[in-house]
Amino acid sequence: MNDNRTGRRIIIVTIVCVIYLMLSFFYYHIDKYLTGIVFIILTLLLPTTFIAMIAYEIKGFIEIYRNRKILTFRYCLPTIIILITLIYTLFSPWRLDREDWESKVEMRACYEGTQNQSYIKFRVDHTFEIHSTGVFFASFWYWGQWEKNSDTLFLEFDTEKNKLLSDTIIIHNEYLIPIGQVKLADSLNLYHRYYYLGYCKGLN
Repeated sequence: MNDNRTGRRIIIVTIVCVIYLMLSFFYYHIDKYLTGIVFIILTLLLPTTFIAMIAYEIKGFIEIYRNRKILTFRYCLPTIIILITLIYTLFSPWRLDREDWESKVEMRACYEGTQNQSYIKFRVDHTFEIHSTGVFFASFWYWGQWEKNSDTLFLEFDTEKNKLLSDTIIIHNEYLIPIGQVKLADSLNLYHRYYYLGYCKGLN
């Protein structure tokens, strides 16, 4: 067994695993803040590195079996590194997520359209974020600051404004309705056009 070749394999495998783990850890911020070609490259790199690890792991087990009579720990190390990475990624209950470092969520809401979905997280530090997704991998983020007084929410957007919301929102029948549309929602019973409190329920 060639020690130099094994050493290169260890380095390459370690780099691929670190890249995958870092992309997984920071993907919340990659998706939220990056756009254009950088976002596309990093997004494609995530499944590419995962597929590469799977392919190399299969190859590694085959080579270990073929050379089982003369195995050394160093020769098995690349396969072990990938195996640990995959087990951590797929099964560990302690997986790190950069979003977990954000302020705790005090209140959340969801909107479900026929071909799109959106959720809002109102955080304890009085920031909020909205993530809207749709067909053809569409992904849009909005964020800003919020305050609550009784059943009224006051939103100040740092980005462009979400079209389903306004600066002043009324919590009405468990829905987030722009203040000027409450009577309309009641008269037409069109609450499904608005965000509702809680997690998404898969209604559409």
